[in-house]
Amino acid sequence: MNNINKSIVIVGSGFGGINAALHLKKNNPEFSILVIDSKSQFEFKPLLYEVFSDEIQSWEVNPSFDSIYANSGITFIRNHVNLIDFEKNRLILQDDLNIEFQYLILSTGSSPNDFSIKGVKEHCVFFNTNKDQLKLKKLLNKNISVGGNNKVFIIGAGPSGVELACKVSDLYESKFEVIIIEKTSEILNNSKIFNKEEAEKTIKKKNITLIKKCSVIEIKEDQIVLSNNLNQVEKFPYFQVIWTAGIKPNLPKVNEQIKNTNNKILVNDNLQMKKFPNVFAIGDVSQLEGDGKFPVTAQVAMQQGAHVARNLKLLINNEKLLPFEFNDNGEMMSLGIGEASLSGFGLTVSGKSAFDLRRIIYASKMPKARRSLKSTASWFLEKINV
Repeated sequence: MNNINKSIVIVGSGFGGINAALHLKKNNPEFSILVIDSKSQFEFKPLLYEVFSDEIQSWEVNPSFDSIYANSGITFIRNHVNLIDFEKNRLILQDDLNIEFQYLILSTGSSPNDFSIKGVKEHCVFFNTNKDQLKLKKLLNKNISVGGNNKVFIIGAGPSGVELACKVSDLYESKFEVIIIEKTSEILNNSKIFNKEEAEKTIKKKNITLIKKCSVIEIKEDQIVLSNNLNQVEKFPYFQVIWTAGIKPNLPKVNEQIKNTNNKILVNDNLQMKKFPNVFAIGDVSQLEGDGKFPVTAQVAMQQGAHVARNLKLLINNEKLLPFEFNDNGEMMSLGIGEASLSGFGLTVSGKSAFDLRRIIYASKMPKARRSLKSTASWFLEKINV
């Protein structure tokens, strides 16, 4: 069995993990940092819709972790953590590899949640990775058989479902009828009012069917089974069902019971586990104790990554840690090919200008984005504010 000793270990290299690692190393070049992830590439999920529509290429949003951490002094290994032993400060990985740590940051992210509904795993397509979008594109490019059904159901009217519905509608306008199924009475429950209004107008303009107050009971091989607001069961044939109804945190397997709610690790205001103050949890896998809730978004994970880097240095120096405060920079949504909606930065914009700005801002958030790209984002903001 192989053993590695590292002072700081980060498990998970999504938005939070990458930000924590790069901020730590930039401000503390003497720190020994190891990042572990089961994947070889970063997934910049907010721009996955543009990859699906071929508006950008996958290599633009899926840089390898080797390239991200190259020449940074940060060690990256691709592996899977089988168990975390908090008492012994040890990670047990595949391939008989043990990692001992002094400080640990958990940023293991999330994955689609099927809510244990029968048939979802077997018959639905998800939209969470580049592999998912390639699979979906291949399926939708198939010919409809003679007498076959042309209905494409998208389950869930959150940002992912709405953004994807608009892209599918634009790309396959004459081929498919796009239908969004939403369990609640409105779309985009947690979104900005302006973006919600723009999305509602876009859905109507694109003739996308929106069915609210309707729940999925089962997905069969050739039918989707729904329950409407009158508790009536309805069955519809389909060409494809795309599942965007929710996510669940990727909670690591641990050696003992830890405080969690909704399978999220409970942390204090400093983003530490109460029982193990040398362990931090950030992003989709964490939740503040009490009523503290933050949006499940990339900007929350990025801000927490930067914050935990500061707090870890304070902890190492035996100084007082700082509570995390989320700074809401707004929200951006893709609403079809070349169209978007933006509410934030002190302005509301829709259409092509919002689409261009969204692309530039997201590009500037890419790991190790060029300084010139960040400057361009600032310039564009000033331009549209005039």
